[in-house]
Parts: sequence; C-alpha cells; structure tokens
Amino acid sequence: MPEPIHILATAAILAFAGFIIGAVGFGFGLTTSPTLLLFLDPQTVVVVVNAVAIIAFALVMVETREEAKFREQTPLAIAGAIGTPIGVFALSQLDASLLRIAIGILVLALTALVVFKSEWRVPYPQFTGPILGLISAAMTTGLTIGGPILVLFFLGCGMKRQELRASMAYFFTIMYIAAAIGYATQGLFTAERLILIAASAPGVAIAFWIATRLTGRMNETIFRRAVVTIITISSIVVLGREILSLLG
Repeated sequence: MPEPIHILATAAILAFAGFIIGAVGFGFGLTTSPTLLLFLDPQTVVVVVNAVAIIAFALVMVETREEAKFREQTPLAIAGAIGTPIGVFALSQLDASLLRIAIGILVLALTALVVFKSEWRVPYPQFTGPILGLISAAMTTGLTIGGPILVLFFLGCGMKRQELRASMAYFFTIMYIAAAIGYATQGLFTAERLILIAASAPGVAIAFWIATRLTGRMNETIFRRAVVTIITISSIVVLGREILSLLG
C-alpha cells in the first residue's frame, strides 16, 4: 500500500500532465517523470505514467477526431505497436541511464533544428515516420521520454496544432494500450501501482477538460513555442538528472 502522501502527490502531478496534454497534445511522461522519481522507483513511474496516459490520449483522440487522418497515420501506429515490446523488455531488464542521456542529446539537437530552421522538413516521411514511430514507442514504454522524437517529426512534416494533436493521440493511444498489455504479461501491475493509477485517473480527465476550455483557441505561433519550450526544459532536466546520477 503506497503512502497517502505519495498517492496525493502522484495524482496532483499526473493531473498537471493531463492539463499539458489538453493544451499541446504531448508531454505526459516528460512533465511528470522527473518529479515522480523523487519518491517513486523508476519502474513504478514508467508503469503508472504510461497506464494513466491511455486516458489522456484517448480523450485527445475523441476531441480531435475530425482532424485525424487515420489511414495516413496507421503505418506509424503499427510501427509503434511493434516497438512497444522493446521498451517493455528494456524496462524490466536494462539500465537506461546512458540511453536516456543519448536520447536527451538527440532531442535537443532536433529541437534546435526546428527552432533555427523553421522551414525544415523531414525527408521521405513515409519511410522515416515508421522508423521514428518504432523508436519513439520503445523509448516511451521503457523510459517515458520518447514523445518529443515524434512531435519533432510531425512539426518537420508541417503539421498544424490540431492535426499534430490528433496524430499524436492516435499513435499514443494504440501504443499505450499495447504497452499496458505488455506490462500485464510481465507482472508489472502490482497492487501499489494499480492504486496509484486508480487515484490519478479522475484528476487527469478533469484537468484535460479544463485545459481544452482554456487553450482551445491557442494560435499556431504560441503553440509551436509552447511545444519547443516543454521539450527543451524537459530534455535538460532529464540530461541533468542522469549526468548527476552517473557522477554521484
């Protein structure tokens, strides 16, 4: 049984993530993992965050269903489902510190490309998309930090706010469901984690609803800046945490 203070803190942190998802459509793991790791073990953080994220992204998918291009994004979603078992294996077997550092550096480099070369476009998206989808899914299910790779891909394809949110929701809803199945088969849904998931789910849904009402008319420039800011800050936090851990 988790401590009551840990249940309340987890619910509050994940509710904040639900607000972020409602506003920009990604960042669930990035905005929660650094704080949750202060009082939960890494495996619990990944399992709880990714399980509750199903609710958040399913809500986005319902909200943006008119913008979704399911046929175009299905190869990406399939690649994500294929990449999910890799992340589940990594979560249960591997030490991920060096991998987190490498991914953080990659994400910051891609972010710089988006910021300083606003007209940059992804080459051969029909081929690079599924590859990045597989990588993103493996990193998200194993480390909770794979989302920015896919966001930057979609920005590089010239997507606007609602189309990007719809595409992210479709990809991640399928991926997180596949991840939950993988976690269940590996016995990762302990009683403690199920309590944290159940306690956090209502707050995520409420915070998402509030965010969509407050940010529904966010223009493209503000949206793009918000996305880049979230990715940059979160990546720096991840890098700093892992480097300090290695040095310590």
